[in-house]
Amino acid sequence: MGRELLKTSNILIVDDNQNNIEVLEELLELEGYENVTSITDSRDTIQKFKETDPDLVLLDLMMPYLDGFEIMRLLRNNLSEGAIVPILVLTADASDESKKKALNAGATDFLAKPFDLNEVILRVRNLLQISSLNKQLRQQNTILEEKVKERTEELEQQNIELKVAWQKAEASNRLKTAFINNISHEIRTPLNGIVGFSQMISERDLPEENKKEIIQSINESSERLINTVTAFMDISLIHSGNMEKIIAEVSPDLLVNEAVERFRPLATKKNLTISETTEITDEFNFIQSDEVMLQKILFYLTDNAIKFTKEGAIELGYTLQNENVQFYIKDTGVGISEHGKKEIFESFAQENFGFNREHEGNGLGLAIAKGLLDLLGGEIDFESKKDEGTTFYFSVPIEQNNESAKSVNTDKNDLNGRVRNVLIVEDDYINYRLIESLLRNENIKLTHAKNGNEAISACEHENYFDAVLMDLKLPELDGFQATKAIKEKNKDLPIIAITAYSSAEDRLKALDAGCDEFIIKPIKKSILFQKLEKYHITVAKN
Repeated sequence: MGRELLKTSNILIVDDNQNNIEVLEELLELEGYENVTSITDSRDTIQKFKETDPDLVLLDLMMPYLDGFEIMRLLRNNLSEGAIVPILVLTADASDESKKKALNAGATDFLAKPFDLNEVILRVRNLLQISSLNKQLRQQNTILEEKVKERTEELEQQNIELKVAWQKAEASNRLKTAFINNISHEIRTPLNGIVGFSQMISERDLPEENKKEIIQSINESSERLINTVTAFMDISLIHSGNMEKIIAEVSPDLLVNEAVERFRPLATKKNLTISETTEITDEFNFIQSDEVMLQKILFYLTDNAIKFTKEGAIELGYTLQNENVQFYIKDTGVGISEHGKKEIFESFAQENFGFNREHEGNGLGLAIAKGLLDLLGGEIDFESKKDEGTTFYFSVPIEQNNESAKSVNTDKNDLNGRVRNVLIVEDDYINYRLIESLLRNENIKLTHAKNGNEAISACEHENYFDAVLMDLKLPELDGFQATKAIKEKNKDLPIIAITAYSSAEDRLKALDAGCDEFIIKPIKKSILFQKLEKYHITVAKN
């Protein structure tokens, strides 16, 4: 169903509270819906219903004159035969009795205030799809009835095609419903862990050993929530065509090593072994590709391998094949059935997406990996046997750089024993304190700048700092401008962008301004330390 069709649908809002109406109108406007009508006097509902012919009604229950239940009864009496106009009830009365009464009175869906705005948009979209399908079906039935007398054979064929289309629509709707339920689960579950354990840790009489366990649980829940949100952002950027690649020098050896180390704790927790096999030679150690995209692909595939493996081993590696480098991720997991192989790279696909499924996840990992490889001009395939294991392969073209690895800050290679000076440019005090805590070390001296102008002033003394950690969103002068100004006077000073900006456009803009590295918040300690190591700044690992 075309997105443009949804945006031109008619929506009628009935609510006696003008503030509620304004919130809904603004929300719908931001999503691109143009034909929205609202009324505060419930007595005008039927008249407005006839005038606007809405595809969806957003209805409050508790109103003067006519309440929501009476309005639903009147609307049913004004519908033509076979017509369906979905009604989404938005009410402050969250009791089960009111919900059952509303659904029995004709409501299609029910949300209690205060409601999540994203959930409102999802439900509005689904209900409009139902309305649109109903209109199409009625229009098609009208056409078929007009032609039935003249062309019986053609009518029968059209009925077959209509049935197939309807079955596909029902299957799609079932998948979307299952996905929405799963997304709610994937977001609320880690949130529940974060909120619940955060409340527990504030208890004064909690033993220190229990606090450590709780902190670990909070970290695991946070990681799961971050991964879920990142997956939604990635698939949205891919489908919208806004994911751009940035080609630079990439080490396949380092990529595989990063993936193994990133997932080693998770594998160990499940009593799985995880190892790597790399193929680095004097002639080959770097390729030209998008490092972030390749890293994402490896992370998604490795996460899947661990998720679907109960015992045994995970192996990552790469081989050189003519003009391509082929990565592989091998597991001894549950494998993929013949039925599952057909739709394995579709968005939200899992062999079992119901409430009784064994494995958590949003079903986006393989779809994202496939989308990223399409952008890189690569290919992905797999071999699998049910209950024996799976091996995923993906290859990307080699645009080989014959030069050996870049030497970073060659004039500072001999730095043993010297204190490293690091400038932290961050306006948010909590974020500064976090970085300060991570880098607390007797061999590292930290300086704090709260905006771009302070950063430029601090860097006036050439060769004083060994590295700069630069936030990009800053008051007075932003990080892009500050980086450009600093690099004009000290082009060899390493500047690492640490930012909440995560799009390829922002990453490219930062690199164009002069940033040497790019780290996306929330900061992962291992990634920060790894970036600093490239510039001979070693932080003691706790």
